[in-house]
Amino acid sequence: MKCPVGETGGPAGWIIGEATPLRSTVLFNPQSTPRTGMYLLVETPEGCALGVVERIYTGNLLIQDRIRDAEDLQSLSQYPDFKNRNYTYGSVQWVSLLDPLVRSGTVRTPSMPPPPAGEVYAAGTSVLKQALTSGSGRGWVRLGTLASNSSVEFSINVNRLTRHLAILAVTGGGKSNTVCVLAHRIVGGLSGTMVIFDIHGEYAGASSPIAPGRTRVKQAKINPLALSFSELRRLARIPENAHNQERILRQAYAQLMEDYRKGKLAGQISSATDYLNLLKKYARSNAGQKSGESLNGLLNRIQDIEDYYLDVLDPMAPISLDKYVEPGMLNIIDLSDVDEYGADAVVSHYLRRLLEERKRWRITGGEKGYPVPIITVVEEAHVLIPREEDTLTRYWAGRIAREGRKFGVGLVLVSQRPKNVDQDVLSQTNNKIILRIVEPQDQRYVQAASEQLSEDLMSLLPGLNPGEAIVIGSMTRIPAMVKIDLCPVKTGGADIDVVSEWARYSSSRRDVQDMIDELA
Repeated sequence: MKCPVGETGGPAGWIIGEATPLRSTVLFNPQSTPRTGMYLLVETPEGCALGVVERIYTGNLLIQDRIRDAEDLQSLSQYPDFKNRNYTYGSVQWVSLLDPLVRSGTVRTPSMPPPPAGEVYAAGTSVLKQALTSGSGRGWVRLGTLASNSSVEFSINVNRLTRHLAILAVTGGGKSNTVCVLAHRIVGGLSGTMVIFDIHGEYAGASSPIAPGRTRVKQAKINPLALSFSELRRLARIPENAHNQERILRQAYAQLMEDYRKGKLAGQISSATDYLNLLKKYARSNAGQKSGESLNGLLNRIQDIEDYYLDVLDPMAPISLDKYVEPGMLNIIDLSDVDEYGADAVVSHYLRRLLEERKRWRITGGEKGYPVPIITVVEEAHVLIPREEDTLTRYWAGRIAREGRKFGVGLVLVSQRPKNVDQDVLSQTNNKIILRIVEPQDQRYVQAASEQLSEDLMSLLPGLNPGEAIVIGSMTRIPAMVKIDLCPVKTGGADIDVVSEWARYSSSRRDVQDMIDELA
């Protein structure tokens, strides 16, 4: 396929230096206006190839790095032909031959480099629309537009989200807006099923439903009778070396659950306190005569569960998973009133059950289990899936990262501190939406976990504007710099206008004082 260059005018530049099939240096035409993220076309021995500009440099032939004298610099800048000696060049990654991309949406990287001095052309709007949308249909949702060409819509393949996604940015970089856009279009547009574990109540406190008619905000509740032993142990905060306390609790838990399954506890558990009192009772009956100190320590820890998590444990909460995480809905679990231990217990509990129930659905041929695929969103992933601490959420997120694709469970990690996220889990997110990241260690960590994030693309991260992102992975045809749409719903992720709040408070105080003075 010949490069369609009719709508782009003259060449945008020429290949210089040594080129590879995947990367070239381009000297840009002085009449062109290159920018990072724009797409170029070039003829190769295999046909037309599409590439993306990853880095741009500019200079002047008269001004070299060795100049150290300001007067010399001023003299050179007054040279009559000074501006004509300016030059611009950049690095380009050739992402695919154009023909298979346009015909069937198939990415096929060139195996032969473009020729030296070969002309490159700016990819026109019609070419980019064909390259990004050809062959797409139901299952693709709009994320935004190309940052280099606002006329070209950019969409992602939702079916590939079961290969998992990381949304990464500094605070205020646009993570919450990105999640909101995805939820609005996946649930509202495709009748999809999502659950957002909302650490700070950003989505629960949205100005209106993110997916109208399909949004369900849930308090962070776990039916204690659905707890696994590991979750119960986590809530009790039993230390790793407290083996006797763990043994007694395990035996008490096993006996309580056995009696519950046999119907012996009917009518005895109507509150979290009832459940915990029964647990204490079974602990006492299972403790040996020499377990006095361990038993007392365990009883105190069970009492701590009541003190800290009485509002999380609720025997009235549905045991049936699909009654709490409703299929076909955006389920927002509000964790804003729960500490990190409670959040870890709640998030891991539902990640575990969703994976187990989706497996059961597949194994039983749809007779039992959770009936639909689901996308799970874990906010503050650096807290719940930390790099240097074992948490239950880290364990179950890792299981979903490895196994979820086969059973229709997608994992979305959201974090402003990617270097603190477990690298094994992060590296298994095949897709990335990377907004502005400034901290060099965070950048390196993300690059180490991303096969498609080149050094040049990584160098763009600190300079991205709010809402701009580098999008890579199997959910998109080609790497792209994208301007993400604004979500139609305002979430609680925006900065507080502290000055206005101070002013309102001060004004209200003055009004009250004026009333007091009038009555005096």
